[in-house]
Amino acid sequence: MSGYALLQNPRENRGRRFTIDERQSLRLTGLVPTGAPKTLAEDVQHLLIQLKECPSVLARYERLMHVLASDETLFFSAAQNNLPQVLPMIYTPAVGDACLNYSDLAIPNRGMWIGIDQKGHIKDVLDNWPADRVDAIVVSDCERILGLGDLGANGMGIPVGKLLLYSACGGLDPARCLPVVLDVGCNTPSVRNNENYIGLDRDRVSGQEYDEFVHEFITAVIDKYGKSTLIQFEDFGNSNALPLLEKYRDEVCCFNDDIQGTASVGLAGILSALRISGVQSHLKDHRFVLLGAGSAGIGIASLITLALVREGMSEEEARRKCWFVDSRGLVYKGRANVSNAKAPFAHEASSEVQTVAKDGLLELIKVLKPTGIIGVSTIRGAFSEDIIREMGSLNERPIIFALSNPTSKAECTAEEAYKFTDGRAIFASGSPFAPVQLPGHHTHLVPGQGNNSYIFPGLGLGVVASGARHVPESMLLIAADTLSKLVDEEQLQVSCVYPDLHSLMDISANIAFAVCQEAKALGLNEKDVDNLDVKTIREMMYEPGRGQI
Repeated sequence: MSGYALLQNPRENRGRRFTIDERQSLRLTGLVPTGAPKTLAEDVQHLLIQLKECPSVLARYERLMHVLASDETLFFSAAQNNLPQVLPMIYTPAVGDACLNYSDLAIPNRGMWIGIDQKGHIKDVLDNWPADRVDAIVVSDCERILGLGDLGANGMGIPVGKLLLYSACGGLDPARCLPVVLDVGCNTPSVRNNENYIGLDRDRVSGQEYDEFVHEFITAVIDKYGKSTLIQFEDFGNSNALPLLEKYRDEVCCFNDDIQGTASVGLAGILSALRISGVQSHLKDHRFVLLGAGSAGIGIASLITLALVREGMSEEEARRKCWFVDSRGLVYKGRANVSNAKAPFAHEASSEVQTVAKDGLLELIKVLKPTGIIGVSTIRGAFSEDIIREMGSLNERPIIFALSNPTSKAECTAEEAYKFTDGRAIFASGSPFAPVQLPGHHTHLVPGQGNNSYIFPGLGLGVVASGARHVPESMLLIAADTLSKLVDEEQLQVSCVYPDLHSLMDISANIAFAVCQEAKALGLNEKDVDNLDVKTIREMMYEPGRGQI
């Protein structure tokens, strides 16, 4: 490839970074500005300055999507070497605004939209994708985009963003990543009424037709790319997320990041908190109240249960360490309207507990006396001052995780959690919050961001590297263990339960190695992993700017 075609190929294009000799030998003279060649470090620095000068979150997102479509080396080098700055621009919180406005954004198309009107022809549609090999697919029907609801085909920002993080944080080759939206309609009038809406103008399909459509997609993926292709379910509605995972988890190589990735990163934060002075150091000594009983909350509680069973506790006893509060109040045994998914966590409740079951979270905390509260409700302010103060009165170092995304949906802010506990809270959130320094305190408190990007890129890399046929829960548990052990004492001293974002590539390599070892132990690996170690995995990761910045 040479000349103009080279400049149009984002994988090969280097813009002004082509040397004088390369411009001559590749027939680029005259097609590249005549100025002296730039270095990759100079281009990255210039891009970061441009991003800082952008007038809005959406403007930064659009700028980065254009860079991605024209110069992959620049995009991923900027991201991999500046993750704390760039990650919020390509995923949360920016991706929420991007999805809300996706039909109106001036960005190049990326990924595949497969409509319900293509039912019966999905394999033919997949054949239009240019890559012969795909290692990872992130697929969404876009019914529950972050905390924003049903955004229809506008939800493509989520599969695109997740796969960008697979590459930027986990070193998967972006050429082998496929973002997919299954457009089965949209039930949000404001989305469909936009004259620029990019999706099908119809109500959302459900029932048998929906199930057949999803099954056809999964079958087509396996036929085209093989059984070891990782399929990540993303932002499916509660009525489909868990049933799809249960149906396919033992048949194909798949997992649901909203359920399992959130669970793994949440458990990792809890395990890290156990190492902080003032927190009871054994998981069995803790009790959690989870606000929000959707798929994410069920996933967190299920993985906590698995961790406790591993320590010798019975499954029933382990489940009783987690109580749920949903829109109808406390979930307990004998209460009406408890779904099958919640039923395992509907415990026998004393008369005292049942008396306040509908009286709100504060009254429930007073009687249940949890050591930690976990928010997955998408209700801003659900952890009120009274609730936070009560947690502080019950515990020397209360665990308060407000994990809902985006930032506007967080159950409380970092400042609120610290202020109302006099700096004693162990706080983590789904979206980033700035460090907080309270009056009279000499050090900053650093809120941990329980971002799934700590888990799924390394998990996916390990699955791909091992050729794992399935993704069992034990891999998520191993990933949580590994992540928690990578939090250093310096982070713990400022109450932060997650590692520095700068080290995400190294974190992913460590998690990938642990996943490979688990795949081998379970006999799930199709590839030889005997010669793999963390260093070898780190060297094989996609990093286009390696050694140039």
